[in-house]
Amino acid sequence: MNKNKLSNISTNIISGFLGTGKTSAILHLMEQKPTNEKWSVLVNEFGSVGIDGAIYKANDIEVKEIPGGCMCCAAGVPLQVAINQILKKTRPHRLLIEPSGLGHPKRVFDTLKGEYFKEVLSLKANICLVDPRNLNDERYTTHENFVDQIALADILVANKIDLCDQSTLTNFENFSQTLQPQKQQIIKTQFGHLDASILELDSIDTRTAQFPSFHEHGINNIAGVSTDGYYSEGWQFSSNKIFDYDKIKSFFDQFNRIRIKAVLLTNKGWIVFNIHDQQRKIYTIESSDDSRLEIIGLDIDTLKRKKLEHEINHCFY
Repeated sequence: MNKNKLSNISTNIISGFLGTGKTSAILHLMEQKPTNEKWSVLVNEFGSVGIDGAIYKANDIEVKEIPGGCMCCAAGVPLQVAINQILKKTRPHRLLIEPSGLGHPKRVFDTLKGEYFKEVLSLKANICLVDPRNLNDERYTTHENFVDQIALADILVANKIDLCDQSTLTNFENFSQTLQPQKQQIIKTQFGHLDASILELDSIDTRTAQFPSFHEHGINNIAGVSTDGYYSEGWQFSSNKIFDYDKIKSFFDQFNRIRIKAVLLTNKGWIVFNIHDQQRKIYTIESSDDSRLEIIGLDIDTLKRKKLEHEINHCFY
């Protein structure tokens, strides 16, 4: 028997739409990793600049990135290659996969459950995070990815409950009870705080997508241009470029209904900015290889690159 053969690696998908707190949840789960185990992360981001990957690396987490398109459209050979690379490099006991918030999960599941990985991966519970407030917004409830991320989840997590009023939480509870087949667990939490024991639950094969053919024909998301209405612009800056913290924060403050993620070297140190629909999470990290910024929105006129670059260039220290 080949002692070096990789087999039976516990694998969880952590899904959810833009801004639901997937990265925070994975960081919290990683804090609970048994000291005798190695866990790795495969992360896919909508735009061409990998922000989450930089955040994971700053936390000394082994990570492989698939930037510049949704993982569902990379399903098949590109996804197989990425998984093979991280498994061979890190030989983990557990693999956590974070698809893009704009990705449809079905083709990712199909790849993970196919013959190629049959003996290599042991597919465990798929965990989907939602912001309960989004259930009151047709931008989300009519979006095929949002619907099927929930439909294919084994565990449904209402994150950010600290930002919800009681009627919003009641609406989530009523909604979650109507889902069939029933979820293995329905969890309410904040800041992505999840108990790592849920990772051991098995995936249920009977769950089906309501829009199984969505994103099935070719590549729908490439380099931040999406056929379902989202656009992105991204930048990388060398570590000798220093941002003025107050100026870049004021630049971000001008946007509404937009998604911004950034890891930037500022005159106050390395700062992570995580902004979604006026929600702001800003915190420091020790270091990063470079500064990265990504802006995602529904209005392409808001994301005019030359105009944005002109304003960003006025934010240096």
